[in-house]
Amino acid sequence: MIADEDGYKKTLFDKRGPEAAQFNQIVSSLIIPIVAGGFIGGALAAKRDLSAPLVVVSALAGAILLGTCWWYFVSRVSRSAGAVFGEFIQPTGNRTPYEPQYSEQDAMVMRGEVARALASYEEIILSSPNDPRPRIRAADLYAKNGQRDRAEALYKAVQRLPGIAAKDDVYVSNRLVDLYLQWSDREARALTELRRLIDTYPESDVAERARKGLANLKRQLGATE
Repeated sequence: MIADEDGYKKTLFDKRGPEAAQFNQIVSSLIIPIVAGGFIGGALAAKRDLSAPLVVVSALAGAILLGTCWWYFVSRVSRSAGAVFGEFIQPTGNRTPYEPQYSEQDAMVMRGEVARALASYEEIILSSPNDPRPRIRAADLYAKNGQRDRAEALYKAVQRLPGIAAKDDVYVSNRLVDLYLQWSDREARALTELRRLIDTYPESDVAERARKGLANLKRQLGATE
């Protein structure tokens, strides 16, 4: 693991993402072929009555050769076969993409370094302009720490992203409702967000829950249509 300047140790999963597990499996599977290659090389050298140093060299050569062949087979041939099989049982269009865990930013928050975590999220947002996830996580953190203006701006930015997933759209609308209800003189905007959910998803459970929330909120605020 590599430690950055604030002491956070980046793991293999931070650096390689979902490929880390496959990498670990390949490395662990090398033990048997390396041992077997060394045994075979040493045995062949001994059978030819070679000197002890040459037996050792042959054992090392056998270990390296068989280990390399095994690495190539597992990392190339086996991966290709697995990809073909994976496409058969789960087409690409239905596969769940890898989602970053943002463990480095979470560690900063756990240490109370909220400003640094937010700055890090802002950098990720700049480098990933169409990714809703860093915006959502940053907005949640801004809202939690009372920075409502920036939280609102980021939630709204997510709503404007092209091809935004329904789950993300619904999530940010609900978070905006929560934000407005805790924000003096902005409570009425929560009504707008609930109406937006009803209009966007009219025949869904989302709309049904939004209608109930709208009715309850209107009673609380004393609002009328």
